[in-house]
Amino acid sequence: MEDRIRSLVEEGRILDARDLLKTAGDQVPAGSDLRRILGPPRVSKSDLLDVDRSPEFRWLKKHAHEYQGQWVALLGENLVASSEALKELLARLDELHLDGKPLLHHLI
Repeated sequence: MEDRIRSLVEEGRILDARDLLKTAGDQVPAGSDLRRILGPPRVSKSDLLDVDRSPEFRWLKKHAHEYQGQWVALLGENLVASSEALKELLARLDELHLDGKPLLHHLI
């Protein structure tokens, strides 16, 4: 069961992976990384400052509808790569040798 869920994640089918995980019961242990990763989001406050992602969020607000079902990689207000599969997107990013870490987002 865990292998099938991982395959769905690699294919970018996050909602399908979450649905399968919900029905997995004891087949996926409570301490599994899959349960942590696909579970509900958790928010915690931190004093560490990160990169300002406002430009990326502006791009998402303007263009998300054009890339539904895809993974996108954004640097500033620039789309640097997109793909239906996360694995393919990561491979493209490796080839680009970017000067910063892009924001990766799955548009569902």
